[in-house]
Amino acid sequence: MWNQGGYGDSSSMGGGYTQSPGGFASPSASQGGEKKGRMRPQQIVPCTVSQLLSARQAEDVFRIGEVEIAQITLLGVVRTTEKSITNQWVDVEDPSVESTVIPPGTYVKVSGNLRSFQSHRSVVAFSIRPVEDMNEVTSHMLEVVRAHMLLGKTQGTQGGYSGANDMSSNGLSPAQNQVLSLIRSCPDPQGIHIQDLKQRLSGMSIALIKQAVEFLCNEGHVFSTIDEEHFRSTDNND
Repeated sequence: MWNQGGYGDSSSMGGGYTQSPGGFASPSASQGGEKKGRMRPQQIVPCTVSQLLSARQAEDVFRIGEVEIAQITLLGVVRTTEKSITNQWVDVEDPSVESTVIPPGTYVKVSGNLRSFQSHRSVVAFSIRPVEDMNEVTSHMLEVVRAHMLLGKTQGTQGGYSGANDMSSNGLSPAQNQVLSLIRSCPDPQGIHIQDLKQRLSGMSIALIKQAVEFLCNEGHVFSTIDEEHFRSTDNND
């Protein structure tokens, strides 16, 4: 768990991690409600553990520098896991935070929502997947630098995020943007079927659509629902 009162040496990192820096919660029900009435940023921002530990917080708003963050991705090493009735706690760290214990572990990429509950920060994960290519570790660190540079420029020139449909800061291709836009627009809790995407994107091959959906799933933008053919946006997963 991350614990805002003290990270690093063996402090916990809130919201679903045991003691040691950096962890992720994959709960069936989130603790602590989220306030309604304001539009939260919809970009999924690549971050490091140390950035989340040092992020400024005002009520339910987190900022790294001048960039407001809500949904994030992290890449690190699983240290411990702990299951409870409503949660599965996965203790993860990355090279940005020192650890006195370095047991063997699995590198994973985690996507989720940053939360704070009873002075504990947490990432409520909607995607945790193993890293199969270690080049992805380096790639993630480069994504962190690039994303915060681009988002910093956006905030400086426009006073905020560019909006839900401008995904250039996330590096999505035009095809991925089109697929994501359609999935986001689907109000059905079960999500949209892959064949419905094909019907609405008649100029795009089914292979390209499936490739885009797979990428969006891996990056934490969408997830499968009732089966492997229905997909829903994580923006609506509150």
